Amino acid sequence: MISEARALGAMLAWRHGVGALEPWFRATPFAAALHHRGPRLRGAVRASVPAPVDRLLRSLPNPDPRTLWIFDLPGPSALWLAFGVRRRFAMGSALAWNGWYDPRGVLEGRSEIPLLFDLARRLTRMPAARGACLIFDSGRHAEKPVGALDNRYALGEEDAPSLEHLRQMGIRRVRAWTWDAPGEDLSAYLAYLGARLPVTLKAGAGRRG
Repeated sequence: MISEARALGAMLAWRHGVGALEPWFRATPFAAALHHRGPRLRGAVRASVPAPVDRLLRSLPNPDPRTLWIFDLPGPSALWLAFGVRRRFAMGSALAWNGWYDPRGVLEGRSEIPLLFDLARRLTRMPAARGACLIFDSGRHAEKPVGALDNRYALGEEDAPSLEHLRQMGIRRVRAWTWDAPGEDLSAYLAYLGARLPVTLKAGAGRRG
């Protein structure tokens, strides 16, 4: 069982440094972990960032406060990416995740919940003073197994910052990375941003090369 104090501490560790993106940081995965009633979850066993995520991290340019970074990766990879940008760039990550983990569901949290808490302990020792990026969980579009609870979701208007909010933040351009082809919801959001801002998308970030 995860205590309320532990869940709150992990959430605060992840939320540190998100700045103006805080309205889009969701407490949902931490609340879901607190109430999770599945089999006992094992802790994260990896000591370092997985190779595909590390390749993506190494390909990133130096952060520019006028550029918003957006990542849409599968949950575990997204958490390692968020950990990596904190360690490499001292950058916070707004986890804009609305999925409620359920052991019977498509989003069951077996990999994500241990990582949320294991990596949170490491994050407490890392500064986050160079802005923040926006991170989505592409698992929201995962294929539904027969008989599974359908707890998938799509991004809505309240799940990402508006052009007006980005203007107030001083954002002048957007760069996005997706693990595979972007879903319809993210594509629509990037098209919306593209009406006023230059938007660059790199799809297939999870592939070699």
